[in-house]
Amino acid sequence: MAHFKQTFQVDAPLSAVWKMHDDPKALVELTPPPVHVTILSMDRPLRKGAELKFRLSVGPLGATWHAVYDEFNPYQAGDTVCNFVDRSLSSPFAFWTHRHTFNYIGGGKSTVTDDATFRLVNGPFSAIITAFAWPPIAF
Repeated sequence: MAHFKQTFQVDAPLSAVWKMHDDPKALVELTPPPVHVTILSMDRPLRKGAELKFRLSVGPLGATWHAVYDEFNPYQAGDTVCNFVDRSLSSPFAFWTHRHTFNYIGGGKSTVTDDATFRLVNGPFSAIITAFAWPPIAF
């Protein structure tokens, strides 16, 4: 399996960072061009077990994702950490799980950590194919 992890700092308190990520429609705003996101359906409010269906496309090419929230630990006043985990039920990947962790670091600033584990295809050559497709982050 391949693994990608990235942490970055934002100039916003944890409550504001959570509020933005608590809405799947933020995918539309957060996804850089030329990729276009269309929300097809979503359970509200978000919670453990909620599902989201969306389409990612570049021009006429695209793929539909169906994800479930396996963990959901929302921000509560006074918290310094909150998170959620989404896992694909169907997507272009054979396996995909993505942990989103938000930490308050003080001074009105927070960190966002994206931690994804994925496999492009199943089978005996999956590691080789994934490494070829994503060499900098494949292992």
